[in-house]
Amino acid sequence: MKVFAQDQKLEKMQADALAVFLFEGEKLAVDIERLDKALSGAISETIKLGDFKGKLYEVTPIYTHGKVPSIRIFLVGTGKKGEFDARLARNVAGAVVRRAVKIGVKNLAVYLRSGINAEEVIEGVGLASYDPALYKTKKEENGEIEELILIGEVKQQTIKHGQVITESTNWVRKLISEPANVMTPAAMVGEAKKLAKNYKFAIEIIDEEEAKKKRFGAFAGVARGSEEPSFLVVLKYRGGGKQTLGVVGKGITFDSGGISLKPSGKMHEMKMDMAGAAAAFGVMKVVGELRPKTNVIMTAPLTENLPSGRALKPGDILRSLAGKTIEVINTDAEGRVVLADALTYVQKLGATHVVDLATLTGAVQVALGSEAAAILGNKENWVRQVTEAGKFAGERLWQLPIYAEHKELLKSEVADVANIPPIKGAGVIAGAVFLEEFIEKKNAWAHLDIASTAWLESEKPYMAKGPTGFGVRTLVGLIESLEKGT
Repeated sequence: MKVFAQDQKLEKMQADALAVFLFEGEKLAVDIERLDKALSGAISETIKLGDFKGKLYEVTPIYTHGKVPSIRIFLVGTGKKGEFDARLARNVAGAVVRRAVKIGVKNLAVYLRSGINAEEVIEGVGLASYDPALYKTKKEENGEIEELILIGEVKQQTIKHGQVITESTNWVRKLISEPANVMTPAAMVGEAKKLAKNYKFAIEIIDEEEAKKKRFGAFAGVARGSEEPSFLVVLKYRGGGKQTLGVVGKGITFDSGGISLKPSGKMHEMKMDMAGAAAAFGVMKVVGELRPKTNVIMTAPLTENLPSGRALKPGDILRSLAGKTIEVINTDAEGRVVLADALTYVQKLGATHVVDLATLTGAVQVALGSEAAAILGNKENWVRQVTEAGKFAGERLWQLPIYAEHKELLKSEVADVANIPPIKGAGVIAGAVFLEEFIEKKNAWAHLDIASTAWLESEKPYMAKGPTGFGVRTLVGLIESLEKGT
């Protein structure tokens, strides 16, 4: 999709569709009044008759019949002015696109009125344009948006920034959309190699045999159940500065639950259990394009979790890279087990600040639904910084606590730590408690449980059902805040 800015009067703008954002009950601004006058009062009449109320995600077309160069005007509802934020700005732009592609719009103009940020529009439009139907031979929609015209003064740097983030996020969504027989651990290593080659990253690939020799016992324990080769991959970027951000992504390319087998109903969606690793890859793609002045090390343990004669059994004991022993109570809590070694390793490589992304628990869906991911961590200021990055990126993060009493959840009679609690409750927190066992006290760490946000169960007005690429924008914003020293 080509994106460019044009400082043009609305009534002179030529496009298949011109989108004008309006809040509930607001008076038309001068620019929109001029457009309304050119349309013989069609906009004000549509509002007066109640055909458009400005409600969130409302998109009402007005056909211009040649009175202005644009073929149609989209009146776009942005809801109540006091409730509008960066997340809704992206979503509203997405709602326009979801409507536009259904009627064959090829070039879309968006009026950047006060309160509407160019980058939010670029990202919203780009994310809404993603088609998850990778293997359909006949497409249901009428194509895609080929041109996005931003009406207003916009710097080229802003356009590039928005496009890079959007394209990288949609690439992540494609990785997640691929079936598990295509996006195997080896295939993901192939993608990591391309990133390393294209962006001159240092790369390290640890296979199962080397993992055993280097005592990645937690990772190797999960990996042994699969016939597919498993790997732990590392990408390193040196941008400068004293701080080094470690980004760790859970990369279970298919999760059957292992011996603790999942119900079959939704198991086909478990190809998305590598969404954390895919998001980490996407972050590195943005880093490669934008070259921030900070250091980033990414690690991702890549394996399947399957039942077999060699697979982990409930009650097995693993010795992690950190030297701590893990009692595996449930083999379906494997993500935290492989992350234990990845977290240990990224700190050994020099990470001073760590964020992990993982589709870790079903409990987060119960707690927060699909509207927010959970964030937990060991240092309040770091958790706050990550949360703020998410807020500006339009990705909601909701902090859950780790109280001293929660540390008792994972006591084991036979090992240093159990991988799940003996009783139900505090499932999201228990996952974080386990991971914190592998964080050095001197380092800042935040855990993002994205199991509720990495995959949409149903279509939204602004996004297709399926993978979302959640986490990429947050971590890019975080990296840029580190670069600025904030």
